[in-house]
Amino acid sequence: MSTSEPQLEELLEYPCSFTFRVVASASEGLDGRCRALVEGTLGRPALQAVLQPSAKGNYSSVRVTAVVLSADEIRAAYQALKGGISDIKMLL
Repeated sequence: MSTSEPQLEELLEYPCSFTFRVVASASEGLDGRCRALVEGTLGRPALQAVLQPSAKGNYSSVRVTAVVLSADEIRAAYQALKGGISDIKMLL
């Protein structure tokens, strides 16, 4: 029995729809910036981008759903989000 955690290559069947989740300090246009970073990395349009503000409005959660062709595309998009969005609290 293996004790290592499964890799993205093992968890998903490609191509598939994948949702990138970003939690960051609330700022105007956060959903658009997240969407643009994912689209720019993947080279194709996202299916949707949904913004949900926190109860007090200090943070926002953005969910960007897109078709991905490989685990490498997922990793690249997360790297782009990490480098392109300031005040990130979490990437899920």
